[in-house]
Amino acid sequence: MSVENQSHDVNSVPVLADAGKGRVNLAFENDASPAMKENARSNSLSAKARPGLAFVSFAQGLSTFTWVPQLFAFLFYLMLFTLGVGSATSLTGGIISIICDQFPATPRWVITTIVCCSGFLLGLIYVTPGGQFMLELVDHFGANFVIYVMATIEVMGVAWVYGLNNFLRDIEFMLGIRIGFYWKFCWGFFVPVGLSVILFYALATDKRLTYNGWDYPDSAIVCGWMIAAFALSILPICAIQAIRAGKSWGFKEKFFESLRPTADWGPRKLKTKQDWQAFKSKRS
Repeated sequence: MSVENQSHDVNSVPVLADAGKGRVNLAFENDASPAMKENARSNSLSAKARPGLAFVSFAQGLSTFTWVPQLFAFLFYLMLFTLGVGSATSLTGGIISIICDQFPATPRWVITTIVCCSGFLLGLIYVTPGGQFMLELVDHFGANFVIYVMATIEVMGVAWVYGLNNFLRDIEFMLGIRIGFYWKFCWGFFVPVGLSVILFYALATDKRLTYNGWDYPDSAIVCGWMIAAFALSILPICAIQAIRAGKSWGFKEKFFESLRPTADWGPRKLKTKQDWQAFKSKRS
């Protein structure tokens, strides 16, 4: 082996390790063989997950395109931008609607401004040098886990507490169509049972959260579970409030009363509510 080849191999070894950690070295990109480049990029791509998949791994993958990589990069991130805006609009709109229903006297534009500005300010932490570390933590405990638990309980509440027949009757009143057996089976059995099984399996096989191959410290894990507990605390708090607000005597009676719709449940407009009640009586 020549001196030139020896120096090339010595210099490429640490660069290859750096590339596996997600750092791109221009000298390595220019001097290394195609096989070494592909190996480094494969290691880099396999090392990324969750948010890093879109902002790091895909960026490196797009840079390997030999034909107009700028076009594909633009199209990919344009798609990602529109997807993010659409998701943010629907999620934020849900929050705004809840607050507007709770405080009808407040103008909607005021609530919208407050919610959007608050979300913007809270999101600034994710663009700091340690933002990716915090994003992984909040995404795992405050988004994935909490949303999954909420979705499971919500489906159970609609299908098994409010009643699948009542729910289907409301849909028929609003849309004018009858729901078939497929949706009854999914909403009444398959979805709630399937989500419960997946949830318990995910909890049983859950592994310690890592970031770039390093385990999160115990303090971060504790903070993550505190975030999840804070988000899920709304369930027992609302349940206790609903039970206490019952007009029946005794805990058992108040508990079952909290599982039934209240007297003011239904459409807000009086004419629509009267039509809805007549439709329910006809279908009963």
